[in-house]
Amino acid sequence: MPEQNSLRTTRWIPRFAAMPMNEMKQLSFLVGTGLIIGITAVILVTVLPPFFEGDLTVTSYVATLYENGTLSEQFTYLVRTPGTYHVLNRSWDAPVVFTVPAVPSVMLISAVPPPGTVAYASDDSGNVSEYGNAAAGTYRQAIGQSAGRDEVGIFSPASFPAGTYMATYTYVLYPPVEYDKNATHLNLKLAGQSHVPYRTIRITVPSDGIREIYAYPPSLTTVRTGGIYTITGSSAADQSMGVEMLGNSTAFGGIPGFRTDVTDLPGSIASGNFWHDLLYTLSYLMKYLAEAGVILVPLGFLGIYRWFGREKKFPVPEYLSTLPNPALRPWQVTLLFRKDAMVFDESGYYATLLDLHRRKYLAITPKEDREGGFSIQILNARSEDPYEQRVLTMLAEMAENDIIDSDHLSQIVRDAGADVSSRETASRYQQILADLTTRADSSLVRQYIVDGRDHIVPLLLTSIIVFTISFMAIFLEPMLSSILIPATALWGVVAIQALIAIAMPSALFGHWKDNRYREKLEWDAFRRFLSDPAQVGKNTPENLSTWGEWLVYGTALGVGEKVEQAMISLNIGIADTGMPVGAAGIGSAFAPLLNLPHHARAGSAGAGRGR
Repeated sequence: MPEQNSLRTTRWIPRFAAMPMNEMKQLSFLVGTGLIIGITAVILVTVLPPFFEGDLTVTSYVATLYENGTLSEQFTYLVRTPGTYHVLNRSWDAPVVFTVPAVPSVMLISAVPPPGTVAYASDDSGNVSEYGNAAAGTYRQAIGQSAGRDEVGIFSPASFPAGTYMATYTYVLYPPVEYDKNATHLNLKLAGQSHVPYRTIRITVPSDGIREIYAYPPSLTTVRTGGIYTITGSSAADQSMGVEMLGNSTAFGGIPGFRTDVTDLPGSIASGNFWHDLLYTLSYLMKYLAEAGVILVPLGFLGIYRWFGREKKFPVPEYLSTLPNPALRPWQVTLLFRKDAMVFDESGYYATLLDLHRRKYLAITPKEDREGGFSIQILNARSEDPYEQRVLTMLAEMAENDIIDSDHLSQIVRDAGADVSSRETASRYQQILADLTTRADSSLVRQYIVDGRDHIVPLLLTSIIVFTISFMAIFLEPMLSSILIPATALWGVVAIQALIAIAMPSALFGHWKDNRYREKLEWDAFRRFLSDPAQVGKNTPENLSTWGEWLVYGTALGVGEKVEQAMISLNIGIADTGMPVGAAGIGSAFAPLLNLPHHARAGSAGAGRGR
């Protein structure tokens, strides 16, 4: 048989550049998952909004303003749910009148409803006039009960079936017109901050004498062709929509408006539109950055890994049969190399028990009459290692005459459901045991690795801040909600992508210090060796105590049962190695405490509750 110190195989692990295979898988998972989430989110915020338009939508809005102040509108309404609406309307922020007004107003001249309906108008006082397919006054009372003030629309006595309905309205506008010695200004507001979505918009206005034209919302497109401006686009629900025009001193002369002399007209109009457009610009910026972010952030993880996470290359055999660093305690191996560095679990605790047995601090004896039962005698209650001392202190608290009996622990758990004293004892033991199986000295980790999560935290904080700002803006500026809601959702996705990255192993975006990564690879190779029965069979040690060492550190690495199975298959007497029979099952002695039901814990019993 070869000596223990010579048990190293010479088969090498293929490497991809400087990226270890497990980190390549982790990074691929992170980037792939992030891209899938990001692309799906972009598709959803693009495709879903039409499904939330509601039961009523204006599928087409066509408006034409003439030089004499006449405005013609054509609405095409889409009703999705039958029996929901009796009126389909459009409201004005200005008074609706039927005769020449004395104040800025909108005077309805005619209305053409679709067949089977009645057109109507309700003025500022609630007076209703009917147009179209019914005798005057037939439905005035019914319309008055459904219609609001300063609105025009169409009325169906039996409510509207699902379908599309086209209505045309013609007005003469009497708007306020501002002027100074060089310019005139007209703001044609066609929709206020309370309306259904407009899918397609087409507005034409004469271009004669117009210097500047500002269409809103800013997403609308303005094109000049010949003597007219054509404005096209769409408007989400509750977005102000209209056209603001700045003309020369003779512009709008044919419109019967109410004129007001002001100063610095061009400057005030430009300033007002700048601040109005700025809100839209910032909202769109947050949305576009979020759309880019959900795609670029996962790809950016590749860059972070390249700059901060790549490890040095070390030649390490695929299988290693000797301990890479015997100076490390088993709990330290669990903390550093079992899973993610900084993640500690019960493997470190159970391996420590076995190591203390091997070093004669404890005597662990399996029970012959019950599988999985153990008694643990404390032989030495003092250790220089802080974690081992915590373990010994806990065992001493559980012990009776320096002996911990698994049957006694099970009996305490069974009695906890009915006996208060047992319940308190079981709860105290469970808390101590839970602490020992989940927490170890993390200062050791800082000696080994640089935590890469620090590179992700700024991204997470930024996404949370922008998410919060955009979420609050939805309520502060409701007319921008169609932009801000997708932006908020996407920034939430960026935060989720960052959280997934933070949840990845700490060394993925960090690195192992000095030559510590070589040791990490060696422990990985040692675990692969212990997990492979064929390799263990080819490298069976002559020194039986080596088996005990393998069992202890195999337990620390989470493969203790495989080591024990290999010993059984090779007819190696476990007791001959200095380890207790069934050592890999030592956890069963403490399982009842760790799995103690919540209702059986101290302080959880109900009081003052009847049936």
